[in-house]
Amino acid sequence: MDFMDSETQPPDDSPHLETSFNAPPPLAPECKSFKWKIQVIDSEGSVEGKMVTSKDVWKLQSSKVIVHFDENSSQPIGDSGGLLGSWLGQLSNDVNLLPINYSDWRMVNIHTKRKAWDVIQSKFWFDDPTMRKGYVMSALGSRCKDVKLRLWKEHKRNDQLQTLQNRPNNVPEEQWEHFVHMRFTEKWKTIRTGKTPCRAEFFIETRTKPDGSFVCEEAKTRAEALTTLLNQNSHGTSNVAATLDDEFAQVFGPERPGRVRCVGRGPTPSKLVRRCTATRQEVDNSEMVVALQTQVKELSNQVKGMSTFIQQIIGTSTGEQARAWAASFAVAFANIPNPPFANIPTPSNPNQEMQ
Repeated sequence: MDFMDSETQPPDDSPHLETSFNAPPPLAPECKSFKWKIQVIDSEGSVEGKMVTSKDVWKLQSSKVIVHFDENSSQPIGDSGGLLGSWLGQLSNDVNLLPINYSDWRMVNIHTKRKAWDVIQSKFWFDDPTMRKGYVMSALGSRCKDVKLRLWKEHKRNDQLQTLQNRPNNVPEEQWEHFVHMRFTEKWKTIRTGKTPCRAEFFIETRTKPDGSFVCEEAKTRAEALTTLLNQNSHGTSNVAATLDDEFAQVFGPERPGRVRCVGRGPTPSKLVRRCTATRQEVDNSEMVVALQTQVKELSNQVKGMSTFIQQIIGTSTGEQARAWAASFAVAFANIPNPPFANIPTPSNPNQEMQ
């Protein structure tokens, strides 16, 4: 069974694509009653302030929620941004619109993404749809990933057969079969060992089908180049997913401003440089700390030995000799703050022995 087929073929003209989307999907968690203070705009351009819940957005037919964006970060802000995120979380549960049988959001069929974008624009108004589409669709992809993780956590059983039989309600049987088959492959298991894969490893894994072939000829060519570089370079366990001069960058070229490929929506090239620098500093600092701890331990052992030796000498001396020894050591160590034997008592009675 090839779970990648659905990612490369245009979808059929199914009836569900004509849904009015006037209610949350059946799989979506129950909508919260929290109300957001937003503005809506109708078909004639009239703007009105409202207090709405995420469930209310589904009922909008002749008006849309205006989404405000921060000019510096280009991310949605305020109540409108929160409402958009909450609503996208509900939309991501529509497995008819957004099937779960895909390996990577970036490889989801363009027809599917186009329909999802149309649905989003039917409920939300953007000042510049072309500019805002990238962020919104990326956020939707993250929500869809969360849905797949939740379904897997709730419905996975001891083996593949039991998991197939434990199909959640409202998930089509074919989708569930593909999804479960993908999760039980050895490849999927090996990439979840706790070690963060580098970008080259991530690209190869997500472009390889269960039978070992690649999704397209270009992916095969790139993967072969990446594999060659990975074999040439030794990789430790630094758990760093990306650097600006790693194997991925050598094959695909430098990063463009504002994003870093294969590491999600957050990191940017400048942040990656700072993170890599911080990682190297952490390693250097760690080595320095270990060296200092070793030196401190050695000095402590030496001081303890000297303290024991001094106490033995004073303890076997007469009163006058003990006072003389103590005075000599007091002068010798006068400039040492809090020496470990500073509190050695000096006998006041010449005939008293040190204890």
